[in-house]
Amino acid sequence: MAVFQTLVPVFNRAPVPLTIRFDGQEKTIPPGANDIPDVTVMYAKNQNPIMGSADVNNPHVSGARYLIVEKGEAGYGEPLTPLEWDFHLGCPSRYNEQAAFEEKYANDPKAHLVLRGKGRKSTATSRYDAGGLEGVRSAFSNK
Repeated sequence: MAVFQTLVPVFNRAPVPLTIRFDGQEKTIPPGANDIPDVTVMYAKNQNPIMGSADVNNPHVSGARYLIVEKGEAGYGEPLTPLEWDFHLGCPSRYNEQAAFEEKYANDPKAHLVLRGKGRKSTATSRYDAGGLEGVRSAFSNK
């Protein structure tokens, strides 16, 4: 029985340190090459996806790109470019929402993708959601 875990070389592609949580413990991984226990690799990947890169039709861990990559995988040793990092920070979900929207509503000419809240995208289900009927919003008043 081995007491020590086998360490796996990984690369943090982000320009900032990333935190991994496994079995109630947290470890911070600085940018660049690092070694982590092999049992934590899938957790590290799943907790640090590149936002907007996951395939809606493949929710498995293999369906996206990740900020932490193992040695031998595509992207090992290559940090994200500033453009890729900005895109990652601007996406509200790990899934490619534009592709999911087009797949679901491509044949519906009335469908709209609207912003709600702080950068959150959702489909408009009514004229009210799409921004119409602005003067009809109800409010409490003592009149």
